[in-house]
Amino acid sequence: MVKLVRYNPANNVWRTRYNDALAHYNSDTARPVLRPAMDVIEREHELEVRLNLPGIAADEVNVEVEDHVLTISGEINNAIDEETERYTYRERSYGAFQRSVRLGETVDVENIDATYLDGVLALTLPKLPEAQPRQIAVKKA
Repeated sequence: MVKLVRYNPANNVWRTRYNDALAHYNSDTARPVLRPAMDVIEREHELEVRLNLPGIAADEVNVEVEDHVLTISGEINNAIDEETERYTYRERSYGAFQRSVRLGETVDVENIDATYLDGVLALTLPKLPEAQPRQIAVKKA
């Protein structure tokens, strides 16, 4: 049987243990930087990057490419009023997040497309034509 204890944000053992292992700290706020779940899918003509970003609006997500490094960042706000709401248990994290992926030279960084739907950011990264497979016709001798 699980014993319920009133949530106290100043003494959240779970958040401290979990985020210490998976994130680094923001030097401005001294809070852990979150790492949203990310998938990278390679297809014949493109790569697709998907990130779960529940509770954040599309205009609060920053996507940048510099020197073939794709960086996605933003902040998930604390949606509760800690003065009036009394949590017994809380697992949802909030704070700044940042994910970076080094892109290969085969990615066409000028034509990256980003869409955001139902809390999932999807980036389509087309491959350069010279990096895509091509069919070579075999001629009869």
